[in-house]
Amino acid sequence: MKESTTQTKKTPSWEEIRDLISATSEQMKETDRRLQETDRIVQETAKQLKESNNRYDGFANEFGKMVEDLCKPAALEIFKKEVPGIDHIYEGPRHMRKDEEEMEVDMLLCNSTAAVAVEVKTTCFKKDIDHFLKQMRNFKTLFHEFKNKTLYLAIAAMRYANGSDKYAQRKGLYVLTPHSDGLFSMERPRNRKEF
Repeated sequence: MKESTTQTKKTPSWEEIRDLISATSEQMKETDRRLQETDRIVQETAKQLKESNNRYDGFANEFGKMVEDLCKPAALEIFKKEVPGIDHIYEGPRHMRKDEEEMEVDMLLCNSTAAVAVEVKTTCFKKDIDHFLKQMRNFKTLFHEFKNKTLYLAIAAMRYANGSDKYAQRKGLYVLTPHSDGLFSMERPRNRKEF
């Protein structure tokens, strides 16, 4: 008899079960409402992040163009002395695409027999130099007007990270570095790379 009474106490009544189901249903509705609110917040945050990235990309592009504009006159003066006959900045297309190959050159300094391709960076990393060198292997294929010219390579950056300036010199690139007076100086490569 005692066991029967104990079992009866442990088994909830139908009213208790109904109340428990009702409470669980309310908790599920509240959880669903919170999940919907969280989803709305996540979507809004993703939208704001995308807008922020677009603004940053726009700023980075404009800053990169500004660095190129700062570097152009200095690079031309430096290379007029370094590569005899360099006399102008190439103003033709600097972005070429052929089949699956695509290349953009930040700055090209020229004369009738030689050219200097200059990669301009705000911050230069070793991977940037490797990428630039890889691209330059196909330069004359994409830029036909340079196929009979000797091509030299240079890198210009506002800042060089982790010894990337010395790395560039070892890889055969000229290295342009700005100074506080707004002028650039040049370090010659150990073994100048020619294409």
